[in-house]
Amino acid sequence: MHRRSATTELMKIVLKDEYLRLTIDRYAMTEDVGAGGPCEVGIKLREGRAREERIRGSGVGIVDALYHGLIDHYAPEYPSLKTIRFTGFAVNGRMDTTRAQGADAEAVVTLLVQNSDEQTFEFERAGRSLVAAALGVVLEAAEYFVNSERAFVSVYRALVDARARNRQDLVQQYTSQLAELVNTTSYSEVIERIKSDAAL
Repeated sequence: MHRRSATTELMKIVLKDEYLRLTIDRYAMTEDVGAGGPCEVGIKLREGRAREERIRGSGVGIVDALYHGLIDHYAPEYPSLKTIRFTGFAVNGRMDTTRAQGADAEAVVTLLVQNSDEQTFEFERAGRSLVAAALGVVLEAAEYFVNSERAFVSVYRALVDARARNRQDLVQQYTSQLAELVNTTSYSEVIERIKSDAAL
């Protein structure tokens, strides 16, 4: 299991105010359970304090639907999202948190995500609404991988600049930061995009 705390702290240091925080304000879901049809989910998503986005997705159940919606929305800008996959999903009830007959107990949703190097990352969210906790844990995973790519791009560009200015002190610092960030997933497509943008 990959330790996310050190990487998350590094992302926050690198991105500062640009660290992207994703929260769901509202969701709507439809699913034709009897016919085994797809689940459709629409969310009102807030990016930080300002921007609101509306994202729609379709899939086999609400987790798959939100995952597809987030990938369709963010992968064109953050291609590393296409290199991850879900490998585990579990729900447990904290029955000691119930206030009545047990149906209001907190649900703990755990999501395991594997990167292109087969490293596993664990995300967990608890709440009294099972659906909100499930949506929240998927969003938490997306936020982590989006911010990791954004931090990688920022540090990679800083490293290129430091090399051009022959600043070995900064080259060493940025190389160390990149070594931590590449543990998240593959950025080969991202590097190619940066190089092609620089050639323009």
